[in-house]
Amino acid sequence: MIACVKGKVFEKEANAVIVMCGSIGYRLFVSFQTLSKLEKDKEYLFYTHHFVKEDRNELYGFLEKKELFLFQKLISIGGIGPKTALAILSPFSVDKVENAILEGNTNFLVKIPGIGKKTAQRIILELKGQLVKDESERVDIPDEVYQILLNLGYKRKEIDRVLKDISQSDLDTKSVEDILKLCFERLSPI
Repeated sequence: MIACVKGKVFEKEANAVIVMCGSIGYRLFVSFQTLSKLEKDKEYLFYTHHFVKEDRNELYGFLEKKELFLFQKLISIGGIGPKTALAILSPFSVDKVENAILEGNTNFLVKIPGIGKKTAQRIILELKGQLVKDESERVDIPDEVYQILLNLGYKRKEIDRVLKDISQSDLDTKSVEDILKLCFERLSPI
């Protein structure tokens, strides 16, 4: 599974970008919110979701972890695939979509093309509790540290446990390398 892609934007398309990593170009499907922030020939780090189905093999890219997180929550709902999840994230910020879900605002969600009242109600029903729970469990750390530990093979629960043990002042003041050293002292070998 491809967790992230770092490279220069080679080409922008209507709903995707081609990102060059060395001599390989990856097509990443992105939301309009993400697409509007990208500049050609500039380097970015994309958090990715690799979607594989019998007839499809696609990468979805996100500049922010919270957008990836919400995307993954949305596609976990029956009847919502990656294209629909991107359609939900395209016109609005992640915060606005999350707030609509938390407030139970179906009128907001039905404004999104392809989302009817029943789908909006299902999204709210299935995600309302998860967003509150997951938001309260999040640890404010540099995304880079979390991604490095994931790429090294550590499990999310183990990373979250270790990061909760590290003081907020250390997280705010220490470098990525120093935070990683603190994590490695607390993590069991892979």
